[in-house]
Amino acid sequence: MSVPAKAKTDSAAHRFSEEEKRAACIVIARFRKALDATLGIPDWQAGIKDCVEELKLPGQRQGISFVQAILSLPLESKRDLVKRLFETRPIRLKRRSAENLLVAWGIASRTSYGAALTIAQWQDLKHGLSLRLASNYRSYKNAQSLLYQNFEYIAKQAAKEICLDPSKMDDCQQEGAVGLLQAIDRIEPERAFASYAFQWTRRRIRNFLMKSSLPISAPINLISSASRSETRDDAQLLDAKSLTLALQYLQNPTVELLEEDWATASDAAQNDEPTLCPVSVATRNDLVEQLEIALQQLTAKQREVLALRFGLLNREVIDTLQGIARATGISRQQVTQREKRALSKLENWFSPLRNELA
Repeated sequence: MSVPAKAKTDSAAHRFSEEEKRAACIVIARFRKALDATLGIPDWQAGIKDCVEELKLPGQRQGISFVQAILSLPLESKRDLVKRLFETRPIRLKRRSAENLLVAWGIASRTSYGAALTIAQWQDLKHGLSLRLASNYRSYKNAQSLLYQNFEYIAKQAAKEICLDPSKMDDCQQEGAVGLLQAIDRIEPERAFASYAFQWTRRRIRNFLMKSSLPISAPINLISSASRSETRDDAQLLDAKSLTLALQYLQNPTVELLEEDWATASDAAQNDEPTLCPVSVATRNDLVEQLEIALQQLTAKQREVLALRFGLLNREVIDTLQGIARATGISRQQVTQREKRALSKLENWFSPLRNELA
């Protein structure tokens, strides 16, 4: 994801009216919803899978349906996928699906479709959709650039707050900029954006610093959870963070150091160089077996909610119940119920093992 170039260095370039900012938010939100509506067309799922493989995009994963995996892709990836889909000849489109596409992209059409579109009708519809995709994409990029210029201070401020190493400041600001763009692509007109954007930029910078400081490769969500769990109060019952640690370990490969790696780590320890191993808490085989059994006690729907709530299965955390509800197609109340039931089951299972997870 590239960072938009600044046209001016003067601070006045970042001053936009509230109307301009809101208009930019609406443009991005509508573009995202149009892409999601297109990728959710039932008639096209087989064609979408072919395009996903062709573009080498991540698809269905354990506990996450194919449609949900596609809708969680970055906005640029979804645009590339839809563009490719329009360039191909998908499975014959039904009238209801064609009408939904016209509504999603704001296209007025007087063509009367039968039960399914003919080849000539599809060619005409494809031409209109391709033009609207290109036009909306340009509007989206302009809106993204405007919002980035207006909120660029968030990435810089987050980097200054978190990064204590001057040599890494530029990298941290760049990571913060990417996090800001990710937040912009998920913007909602009715949501207070600044605090939401700070969460994305800070998380991105922290993940970068943690990952760059480790002598071994490990899943970043697991590193973060392991680090936080070290400071929790042992008198408390097993909390959601510890459950997240356990779940994430099972969803990611075990980190194993080869004999020469351990020798290097030993030499570093003798030289008083700190050697971090944040996943050592979960390396015992008996604990792993218990965790696998515990996950089997959950339903697939409960695992899906936890994946979105805590960032499992390489999914980015969705920080609102409404966001999870939208991603899963259920109500906010159902999301809450599934999360509580899942955590209750895991807490009951893990309580005897809390010392091993500490």
